[in-house]
Amino acid sequence: MRIFLTGATGFIGSHIAGYLVTKGHRVVATRRINSKFANCDVFFDSVEWVNTDDASWIEKLVTFKPEIIIHTAWDGVGAGNRDNAEVQQTNIDFMQLLLAIAKKCDVKKFISFGSQAEYGIFAGDATESYPLNPVDNYGKVKLDVLNLFQHFCIHNNIEWYWLRIFSILGTNENPTWLLPQVIKKLRAGEEIELTKGEQRYDYLFVSDFLERLNLVIENETNTSGIYNICSGRGIEIKELIEAVACQLKVSTHLLKFGAIPYRANQNMNIVGCPDKFEMTFGKVALESLETSIGKILEDSD
Repeated sequence: MRIFLTGATGFIGSHIAGYLVTKGHRVVATRRINSKFANCDVFFDSVEWVNTDDASWIEKLVTFKPEIIIHTAWDGVGAGNRDNAEVQQTNIDFMQLLLAIAKKCDVKKFISFGSQAEYGIFAGDATESYPLNPVDNYGKVKLDVLNLFQHFCIHNNIEWYWLRIFSILGTNENPTWLLPQVIKKLRAGEEIELTKGEQRYDYLFVSDFLERLNLVIENETNTSGIYNICSGRGIEIKELIEAVACQLKVSTHLLKFGAIPYRANQNMNIVGCPDKFEMTFGKVALESLETSIGKILEDSD
């Protein structure tokens, strides 16, 4: 298939790009003048790149005529910009542009990614019908983009999928995120100050995520809609970090749980329900936490 992918230099997008190439798809991916390609070594020469700073990039896409668009790019994911209204607005503008491209290219299927942040603070495991109550501009703009995306695709007979991601684990994560920081400090024998670690989150390893995405790509019937992409299992942060320490064979005395307080409005339970996805596309087996961590540690040596 001819697939147009945004965000291919980022954490999730780079994994998607590499996966699509191995599946034999022809991929055109966006980049910018200042893009960094550290995550792209494996597939860089197998992807056709369009520079969005180049005035002719849309013309190149029209010539390519993608059958599917997969949209992963999103500005302002970092904590410092999640409430920056100006930064978040750029995501609405970019989606409007992508929808115009989809119509011009007669795209058959459009896959875009939502977030657990759309649910806000909640108790219990969230289904797709759970009340939406985002607490920051990031989550609110996700909902604005969803509304725009959904209505446009329905009006223009484009098959559409809004895949709500929970927590994805894998290599090439941002080095400032929790797991890379924990691994780096434990390998250096440094103490780590942490909360009590009672937060219960829904972790999905990136290879499990890609298998689910592939089911959507290969789906031949129109089952457009909103779907949680999650494991359905809650794992406490303390359990996750202790499992890393165990595989690194370092003392858990380096882990200072309870040394720092939870932040204001800390969400203690972010777990999704995958039932709708599994009933529609089929059930996919999950890797064990130990296997996932082992792969991350091996690839981050």
